[in-house]
Amino acid sequence: MNTPEIPANVNPRLSRIKKLSRILKLVFLLYFVVIGLLMVLLGGLGQIHFNSSIRIDNQPFNSWRDVPAVVKTYTGICCALYLLGLMAFYRLLNLYEKGIIFSAENVSQIRRMGQLAVFYGVLNAFLPVYAARALALSPTIPLDIISSPSFLAGCLTIIVAWVMDEARKIQEEQDLTI
Repeated sequence: MNTPEIPANVNPRLSRIKKLSRILKLVFLLYFVVIGLLMVLLGGLGQIHFNSSIRIDNQPFNSWRDVPAVVKTYTGICCALYLLGLMAFYRLLNLYEKGIIFSAENVSQIRRMGQLAVFYGVLNAFLPVYAARALALSPTIPLDIISSPSFLAGCLTIIVAWVMDEARKIQEEQDLTI
C-alpha cells in the first residue's frame, strides 16, 4: 500500500522537510558539478598528478600504470558503490520532497544505502589480501572488518530500515482495521 502525498500546507513540519530536501539536493548537485568540472579542467590541463599515496605492504606506486589491476578494479568498484549510494540518497530526498515520508520505497532506499556501505566495508577489509596475492606477497587475514566504520554503519542502517519497514507494516494494518 503506497503512502499518499500529504499537502505541505497541512503540516509545517512537512514543509520544513520538503524545503530541507530541496536544499540538500541543490547542494549535492552543485558540489558534484563543481568538483566534476574542476577534475575535468585541471585533469585536461595536466594539473592533477598521481601522488605515491597508494601503499600495499609498504610498496609505493609512482604512476597509475604501476598500480596492479586488482587495485584499479577495486577503485572502480568503490567509485561505483559510492555513486550508487549517492543515487539512493538522492532518490530518498526526492521522496521526502514529494511528502512521502514512510513508504516501502523509502525503506528500500535506506536499506540499499546500508547494503552498499556493508559491501564497501567488506571490500576495504579484503583488498589487502587480494592485492598482496597479486604482488606475490604474504597476505594477512583481514580481522579489521568488524571495526570498519562502513561495515558497522551499514549494518546499523539495515537494522533501522528493517525497524522502519516493520513500523510501516503495523501502521498499514492499523489503517485497515475498522
